[in-house]
Amino acid sequence: MPDPLTDPADIRRYSNALRRQAEGRMAGVTQRFVDGQIDLPKWVDEMKAELRRGNYEQLVVGKGGDRTQIDRKEYLQLGPELKRQYAYLNRFAADIEARAAEGKSLQFAVERAKLYARSTQAMMWRAAVPVRLPQVPRDGQTRCRTNCRCRLDYTYERDADGAITAVLVWWKLNPAEHCEDCLALAREWNPKRFPIDLAESAPLEQAVQLLVLAEGWEADAPTLRAMWGIPQAGVNSLTPETACRCGTFHT
Repeated sequence: MPDPLTDPADIRRYSNALRRQAEGRMAGVTQRFVDGQIDLPKWVDEMKAELRRGNYEQLVVGKGGDRTQIDRKEYLQLGPELKRQYAYLNRFAADIEARAAEGKSLQFAVERAKLYARSTQAMMWRAAVPVRLPQVPRDGQTRCRTNCRCRLDYTYERDADGAITAVLVWWKLNPAEHCEDCLALAREWNPKRFPIDLAESAPLEQAVQLLVLAEGWEADAPTLRAMWGIPQAGVNSLTPETACRCGTFHT
């Protein structure tokens, strides 16, 4: 991958290439499970590993491909995204288990596994667009879910001094059939203005805790707190019970 990637078309092209590679790996892992070479818990572990890899790669591409230019805090975006994708994966595993108990074929799982590779491209969009967006293509919120064929274009709004005050985002329809949700978004985000002050990420301690919960890194929490300079009480006050599926915390 050349770095840095500055052309949005190049970023999308490399993102698609990485997604196709991830589809092949996830299909391969799932075929090994269907063929009886690995059991269901092992399959879940390997799929989680592929989701971690895929999301990390997409984040790096979204930031231009140069890891040295990525602020370490930006990696915390992986926590909420992985937590969300792991929840879908657990439901997938439960569906597989139920079908196996009924004696049904599990071959369907190979194609379904590829959808999880496609979902990692949501991370590319979240990383590429310099503002926190309520949704992005392939994040599962539209009716087409991870089959979404849309893209985002964006530009900056500046004040008289040249300072960026907002990001203008277009939801663009690539040549394909589109669901009603995407058609509506294309009309609404044409463009949609997102003020920069809304781009502030969640409090750092919450982002770290989401990453800890998603990855099961409770033993490493003290090291992570020290790395980002977070007081111990800030993280200990957050538990799995206070984290809802939308990725936010409620006290």
